Amino acid sequence: MKRQLATWILASLALTLWLCSAEASHRRGSGCCDSGCAPAPCAAPAVQYVEQQVTCYRVQMVPRTVTRQVTRMVPEQVTENIQVQVPVMKSVVQKQTVYVPSQKTIQVPVNVCVPVTTMESRRAVQYVPTTREVPYTYTEMVSKTVQREVLSTTFTCVPEQVAFNVAVCRMVASTCADACGNCYTSCKPVVEYQTVMRTIMKSVPETKTVTINQVVCEPIARQGTRTVCEMVAKESTIQVPVCTMKVEQRMVPQVVCEMIQQVRDVTVNVCTFETRTQPYTRTILRPVTENVQVTVYECQTVPYVVTQRIPVCVSCCQ
Repeated sequence: MKRQLATWILASLALTLWLCSAEASHRRGSGCCDSGCAPAPCAAPAVQYVEQQVTCYRVQMVPRTVTRQVTRMVPEQVTENIQVQVPVMKSVVQKQTVYVPSQKTIQVPVNVCVPVTTMESRRAVQYVPTTREVPYTYTEMVSKTVQREVLSTTFTCVPEQVAFNVAVCRMVASTCADACGNCYTSCKPVVEYQTVMRTIMKSVPETKTVTINQVVCEPIARQGTRTVCEMVAKESTIQVPVCTMKVEQRMVPQVVCEMIQQVRDVTVNVCTFETRTQPYTRTILRPVTENVQVTVYECQTVPYVVTQRIPVCVSCCQ
């Protein structure tokens, strides 16, 4: 930051010196336009660079060793007597009631439906297809060509003169003066509008009568014959089988399952829990405080010397 500030101060000083020398040379040559645009007696000031040592500051990290107290956890083995429940299996004889399935066959009366087929007479109507020829009238479309007159419109292109304004750019010379009072001539563009004539084509419609050929369809009635199929009803007597259901009672065997109760002795394993004392070792963490050397970094401002080139304004009229 200080280095930038010093650079800005030196640049401002050099710019001030250059403006002062330019104003002095402008005052000495202000009458050049009165003497017919004579050149200025003084030229632009020259800039020279001078090396100079500048002290700057920068921030850097500096290590430092300090002593701090650090607490850490130290593992420790501890043995204790604890009470635990231990499962113990024992064999015990118990009375058990079970049901044993037993099957037997019995006769059961059931009603069954027996189908009985008999022949019966029925009156039936049958439809027999019969064909016959029937005359009919149909219409046929016959095409023919007929001439007729219609109106037709055509367009003819006719030339026509139209005036337009066109922008024209030309360069005009003008006299100007620079910062030192010297006169010079420069060209500036000037836009002018001129009227020009253009030829455009205009479409003019023209209507006339023309003869065209048109195809038209004329309906003509004609006679024809076609075959028609008709269904004629015919009644007759037929024999059909009729099935009826008759209920009969029959004895059928059926297997029945019965559950018979029985008592027997069984040996089962019974699990019980006994309380026992046994040693148990566990690991615990105890805090221990000790001094530790720690390296820390601090921010410090350190000066240093830099050689810079500074611009110096020197006038040629001195």
